Amino acid sequence: MILNINTKTMIPTLRILTRKTKLRFGKWKDYTVQELLDLRRQKELISPYYKLTSINYTEDILIELKITKDYRIEKPGTDREMYFKFISENGYYTKHKRKGGADIMKIRSRPLSKAQLKSINQSNK
Repeated sequence: MILNINTKTMIPTLRILTRKTKLRFGKWKDYTVQELLDLRRQKELISPYYKLTSINYTEDILIELKITKDYRIEKPGTDREMYFKFISENGYYTKHKRKGGADIMKIRSRPLSKAQLKSINQSNK
């Protein structure tokens, strides 16, 4: 179900996704909501609910995602704090991004000794 947008007042559209609705955004854009539920990818459905203004689900999907009345948010709208609260209290794993790639390379690579550098330089001649 898609609500129309009023171009004069710029009211955002609200997409209420059903089980047969394709996401049409992100990595899983070609999948339906039911396919993601079958693949046990609930987190890919929970994240847009809290982070995107225009995404909402039918009541049965919200119940299956375990988004109870306590965790529901006013739509259209977002609430990242509620998202992190929901994720932490319901045992979903979140990936913590590592610090910059260059820092990791410095840790992993050992500096070469003078003898090794000399060997490398002389073998190129």
